[in-house]
Amino acid sequence: MEKDEIVIHEILVAAKSLFGKFGLKKTTIDDISAASGKGKNTLYSYFPGKNEIFEAVVKDEMQTVIKNLQEAVDAASSAKSKLKAFLSKQSAAILELRSLYKVLFEDMIESRKMLMPLRLKYENTQIEMIAEIIRGGIASDEFKHMSDTHIHKLALILIIAFRGLHFPLTINPPEIQPHEYFDALVDMLIEGIGN
Repeated sequence: MEKDEIVIHEILVAAKSLFGKFGLKKTTIDDISAASGKGKNTLYSYFPGKNEIFEAVVKDEMQTVIKNLQEAVDAASSAKSKLKAFLSKQSAAILELRSLYKVLFEDMIESRKMLMPLRLKYENTQIEMIAEIIRGGIASDEFKHMSDTHIHKLALILIIAFRGLHFPLTINPPEIQPHEYFDALVDMLIEGIGN
């Protein structure tokens, strides 16, 4: 990594921790400066303000999650196992990022406006990943043939269904075994579209 990348990484790591503990509203530039060991002028030379740092933290986390999802999907062999790998890795990411999700929920109005373009990009990437898994399942005769329009609709429905299972993960993770719910969802899906 170059020096600028290292400095940005250090700022984002410190900011992520603070946003996770105190939220967007209560975290200040002074807090981020102290936690990262960087002067405020250094922070301002990389980011115009706290909101941009928050946006960069979320973008960095989303990119990491997408990379991990893709690696899990690529490592699985069948379309069914790819869907299960996708869900398993996604639920692990949600549990890992629980404090950041809590901040997003608490500061929803402000953070939602700021992060909507990032969220849409993240969601579209996930929809395309699921659509690609379905196409692979069709090509390997695991799934019934369907049109591209139907594939896209099914991928969107799956992402919405998966998202519906996320909320319980952020509230009471010890009582919930996410893989059981996700496996049941994938099994029901395969019964409907499988050959």
